[in-house]
Amino acid sequence: MNIQILDSWLRDYLNTKANSQKIAKYISLCGPTFDRVRPIKIGGKRDWVYDIEITSNRVDAMSVYGIAREASVILPQFRINANLQKIKISIPPKPKKSLPFKVIANKKLVYRTTAVIVGDIKNWESPDWVKDRLNAAGVRSLNSVVDITNYVMIELGQPMHVFDYNKIRNATIIIRESRRGEKITSFDDKTYSLPGGDIIFKSTDNKIIDLPGIIGTKNSVVDKNTKRFIFFVDNNNAAKIRKTSMSLGIRTVAATLNEKNVDPELGMTAILRALYLVKKICQGQILSKIYDNYPDPIKSKTVQTTHEFISNRLGIEISKIQTTKILDSLGFKPSWSGENLSVTVPSFRNFDVAIPEDIVEEIARIYGYHNLPSILLSGELPENYSGSFKFEEKIKNLLVNYGGIEVYTSSLVSKEKIKGKALKLKNPLGSDSEYLRNSLKHSLIDAAKQNKGEVKPFHLFEIANVYLPLKKGLPEEKMILAGIFVNFSFRKAKGIIESAISDLGIKSTKLVKIRKMSNNNYYYEVEVNALRKLSGINSYVPLAKYPAQVEDISFVLPDKTESGDVYEKIKSVDSNVRKVELAKIYNNSYTFRIWYQSPIKTLNNQEVEKIRNKVTKAVESTFGAKVK
Repeated sequence: MNIQILDSWLRDYLNTKANSQKIAKYISLCGPTFDRVRPIKIGGKRDWVYDIEITSNRVDAMSVYGIAREASVILPQFRINANLQKIKISIPPKPKKSLPFKVIANKKLVYRTTAVIVGDIKNWESPDWVKDRLNAAGVRSLNSVVDITNYVMIELGQPMHVFDYNKIRNATIIIRESRRGEKITSFDDKTYSLPGGDIIFKSTDNKIIDLPGIIGTKNSVVDKNTKRFIFFVDNNNAAKIRKTSMSLGIRTVAATLNEKNVDPELGMTAILRALYLVKKICQGQILSKIYDNYPDPIKSKTVQTTHEFISNRLGIEISKIQTTKILDSLGFKPSWSGENLSVTVPSFRNFDVAIPEDIVEEIARIYGYHNLPSILLSGELPENYSGSFKFEEKIKNLLVNYGGIEVYTSSLVSKEKIKGKALKLKNPLGSDSEYLRNSLKHSLIDAAKQNKGEVKPFHLFEIANVYLPLKKGLPEEKMILAGIFVNFSFRKAKGIIESAISDLGIKSTKLVKIRKMSNNNYYYEVEVNALRKLSGINSYVPLAKYPAQVEDISFVLPDKTESGDVYEKIKSVDSNVRKVELAKIYNNSYTFRIWYQSPIKTLNNQEVEKIRNKVTKAVESTFGAKVK
């Protein structure tokens, strides 16, 4: 996931004298990657925007506070002072009268819900500093209340939602799984049909009022007429959020975070931070107690390892004191018993750190991968390639040697490019990639079209799987060789294929059929396994001791007679016909060049004449041809 945050926002939580370039450089060495640092002017002042790439397992770092926490650990490793600042929150006094609110939860779907009701909002529009920070992060400002939820999400990495209290019947939210075909209309007026099994919030009048963790619905959205607001945080079943988000094609920032197991302990902090911002930005009033439903609090995870295990994996020995210091700085709680190390994992890393190797990784990155010694890797030589792989490589090399260009195309295609039965994806990324292809033809045609500006002839080919559905079980996968000749004569295209087939040790030239597509464009397709079964090693043929006699014979062939058949017939007439070539074509007249040669003597004219007569009679009687 990529995030964008302002340098000035980061420094709200990071006390350091390091400039933006050093922050980006050193954090990139040991933590999330800062792709770039770009200057920006806000309110006449210069600031910097960090574009940061964070690996999907590090949801704890996908926020301003998360990056500040990383920086406070990493920068001191480079002798730069850096301290993490506390989050400013507002702990509300217990109100004399609390507005009622109830959540009927399903702990298998939602692990924790935290909510509070506020009202008497004075400022509907956010101040410039909030708008600027949201805008730099790629989020559009809507109104002060919604902006607070987005602000908290970017700042702490905890998605948050706000409901119109008066639109929730009986102030009650019921959490359940959706039924297939149930519909919702999102706040941006898009209608979705739910696939079933999705986490939904509904009211007591059976209306779906939210698709939690992903997107809000229109029937509970806040507007200028809203008097009372419910700030709501839910910690959801991440797998279900991911499945629903992908099924519906809704990829919001909230969904991207929620599908990665956000720390459930963060929910209360997010609510208290939101209340602080409500007071600061909106001068709003708290109208209820904080409703917190957390039936099964997260349990601390402990990982066991040893000093020897850590040293072996790193390739160097890091002292126990240094190991303890690194883990402490990251929020872990290490405890030594002789050479054995027990590490208690903080809640915000509970879904990320699980095995001893994870502990080694944390120590290594903070110690600095650049500080580890460089040792040339050694090991056993890899096994030889399989026979099928070698054969595929041989085909590729042959076709490339004959001027072919190998291409790689996607195995996913649109419905329009499918003929016959094919496998359809349940959750395609788009209409152009909803089927697994059952032929390479359209993929190669598309590749050829991308090169339509090329005037010179070209030959594209591909070796790849096609997928054929079966009545039962998994689909059948067939490895196919296919190619397309563009701006080629049929004779030249056929010559290339026949030469390649011959080089594979295959005697039959009819195995690969070349089909005409349009003027000077030809296509072929064949199973690789069929080629492999027929291929063999070409036997050694000694150099001829005696000279050959060469002559041309022209035949007028009937329409639709294949020259390859005539070629094969001539070759089979006599053992002293050593070689045949199609030398020339003019209308229906085909000139074949024939080599007469004996391995035991020089053929005289009478012997050659006998063979010639056998050739002409065989071609005339078989094909109805006439000697020209």
